[in-house]
Amino acid sequence: MKRKSNPTASTPPPATIPWTDTVLVVILSAVIFVLAHFQALTSHWVINDDVRQQIYWMQQWEDPQLFPDDLLTAYARTYVPWGVKGLYWLVSPLLDPHTFAKLFPGLSLICLSLWGTGPYPLPAAGVGPIILSKWLPGLLFVFLGWCLFRIGACLGSRRLAWFSLGVYWLMPFFLDNLSGGLARAFAAPLLAFYCLCWLAGSPWGLALALLLQALFIPYIFLVGAGAAALAWLAGRTGRGAAPSWLNWGHLLAVILGAGLVWLMNHQYNALGFGPLVTAAEMAHRPEFTAQGRFPIVPVPSIFWEVLSPWESIAPFDLGVGGGVLGGVFLLGVAVWGGRLLNWQDLKPRLQPFWYLLWSSFLLYFLARLFLLKLFIPDRYLVYTLNLVYGLGLALGLEGATRVRPWPRWLPVVAVALVAVLAGLRLHNVGLKDFSAYRPLYRAVAQTPKSAIFAGHPNLMDNLPTFARRPVLVNYELAHPWSRGYWQKIRPRLQDFFQAYYATDPQVVRDFCRKYGVAFLVVDERHFTPEFLAGGRFLAPFDPPLRSSGPRLGERVDCPFFAPFNREIRGLIRAQKGFVLLRPDVFPGIFVNAQQRLLDMRACLRGEGSCSRTPPR
Repeated sequence: MKRKSNPTASTPPPATIPWTDTVLVVILSAVIFVLAHFQALTSHWVINDDVRQQIYWMQQWEDPQLFPDDLLTAYARTYVPWGVKGLYWLVSPLLDPHTFAKLFPGLSLICLSLWGTGPYPLPAAGVGPIILSKWLPGLLFVFLGWCLFRIGACLGSRRLAWFSLGVYWLMPFFLDNLSGGLARAFAAPLLAFYCLCWLAGSPWGLALALLLQALFIPYIFLVGAGAAALAWLAGRTGRGAAPSWLNWGHLLAVILGAGLVWLMNHQYNALGFGPLVTAAEMAHRPEFTAQGRFPIVPVPSIFWEVLSPWESIAPFDLGVGGGVLGGVFLLGVAVWGGRLLNWQDLKPRLQPFWYLLWSSFLLYFLARLFLLKLFIPDRYLVYTLNLVYGLGLALGLEGATRVRPWPRWLPVVAVALVAVLAGLRLHNVGLKDFSAYRPLYRAVAQTPKSAIFAGHPNLMDNLPTFARRPVLVNYELAHPWSRGYWQKIRPRLQDFFQAYYATDPQVVRDFCRKYGVAFLVVDERHFTPEFLAGGRFLAPFDPPLRSSGPRLGERVDCPFFAPFNREIRGLIRAQKGFVLLRPDVFPGIFVNAQQRLLDMRACLRGEGSCSRTPPR
């Protein structure tokens, strides 16, 4: 990939930036992240909710006895990209409390004092992945901030670099997607790194960015590969400007990355979890609508996709009125400032963003045409648009400040003010507190590691992560779009609800024997008229006027997502009582005022009754 000069496609040199600026960017970004996610960094129970479906199984690396031959674990492991798995596999053992205490004894004592003892005595195996899911977003937040700062310098000036960073700090979208250290956390950083390498004229950097995208976030690789291919074609045909160093070597990187993405998809199908459903299969099926597991159909309009990023740009934290007025003000200042910019000089520097936009829109419309075959359509637009909107806003605001020279003290005050506002606006973005279920985790953690648990799927999401026990089915991994996997999971859900809301104890016993369920978790709130009437409740499912204690801050579908909500109501319509609420038939251990843990191992042995003794 030999670099060549080409005056018509060259990028102007970046602004000269003192090394102290880079140090300040790193320090301030790290401080903002710590302030924003301080609760997660100091509490074992505060995590991103999707960690429960994508990372929990990594605890097997420290304790191979966890989740033996578990369908949900095998599925979750398969759809996590190779790069994410590889990174956690390398780093998580270093964060295991035993190893961490040896490497950093002083810091280990501080962490243990902040985290407390949890549901089982720390240090304990399997904590490493959870810790990494909290700190990795911080590293990516700092890296993305540095990339955007350097992009601003390449686009114009030192002042634009700081404006680009400031806008990024104040946009919750980025930290919300970085939270949890999941595959999507790499989307914006690798996209920004890709643009930076393009602007800096680094052919090897661009090739590396493409390969990292293929390993960590495949649909972003398609965007980057499409932009590179479009630029290469435009340069070869003379229909557009393209960097002269974009050559056959980059096409080889694209082919290699495409091969990695294909192999991952092939493995997914070969293990029997795929293929993904077609548009025809999703038609008229409520599980793919807003009332279902995830709203895929109808696909939102392109107008909404282009407009929706402003939800995380405008200050809607102040309410609808404040958000609208703030958004109009920001947009007005940016447009006015944009008129003062030298767009002729900026045109060659904006080249990578134009190609990314063309690639994103092309893939978006292809994904709409071949629904789910290229994943969810909005994934191809949302990261590119937020990146472009953020940089465009920074350009406009920087242009507006050129009217008058700034006093020497004003930039320092402005940066400090933006950093403080960012820490406030980003507070707990992407996080939820699952401490409300600590008594349940404590009771479940005392059972055998191979014991299978069944309970309401919304409640079962937390047990693999915090109690480290396999569950028969949960909400987070109830994915109807994976055809092969759904054929196995849907019968489990139907049989569970029939047993959970049964009036005949034999139905419960037969269910446990069929699936080898050793313990049932019964929450009396799931049987209340308010819960069964439907709607979206704040977990843990207390009616709003009678709620007390810690809450998760997330709304969940009750009694479950469509079409199971209709099936459950049909099931209970003619019933007068639920057998699982009768302690004389199914005695259990009260873990709190509403939840009981039923030991069903005697039923599995064919004894026909359930033990009153605590689980061991």
